[in-house]
Amino acid sequence: MRSSGLVCIALLSLVAGMSGCAGIPGATGGEQAETIDALVERTLADLYNQDPKAREAIANSVGYVVMNNKITKIPVVGAGSGYGVAINTRTGEKTYIKMMRFDVGGGWGARSVRPVLIFQDEKKFKDFTDGVWEAQAGAEAAAKVGETGTAGGAGSGDIPGKKGYVVHLITDAGVSATVTVGVIRVKPVTLKE
Repeated sequence: MRSSGLVCIALLSLVAGMSGCAGIPGATGGEQAETIDALVERTLADLYNQDPKAREAIANSVGYVVMNNKITKIPVVGAGSGYGVAINTRTGEKTYIKMMRFDVGGGWGARSVRPVLIFQDEKKFKDFTDGVWEAQAGAEAAAKVGETGTAGGAGSGDIPGKKGYVVHLITDAGVSATVTVGVIRVKPVTLKE
């Protein structure tokens, strides 16, 4: 029993080290804003190419979120981190965010994903941008197709029991398959001075 606990701690340390803490690239706040603006432009172009109806969904939403996440998964544990922005559709106000993720469950892989969350519910959008813990469970499968791909499973389309927003995942690289129970922490951040 003791050795299995040590193995779990070692695996967790390995995954945490592999995923790192993704900071927002850029030496200044202006450079960080440019990085995020480019992320939003590229991600929305890929999303609209894959799902043209998403353009109308965003236009009619209360707000949307675009993130860049790195996820590493080995059997038993996984971790990820990332950054992005939440944009209020009506006012154009931007809330910069960081994300950390921890998963427990079977699976393997390393990948980069660009989630797009489209909110129809104003309270859920505000809760998200204020920073909330959200437990989630589900199965995901992702595969690279050319330079970008899509992910399916719990991470795409309406999330059962979570009405008020839709999630799309754009994959950049890697292949993975997971069955996890995870915790995601999103918090608002201030760009560098």
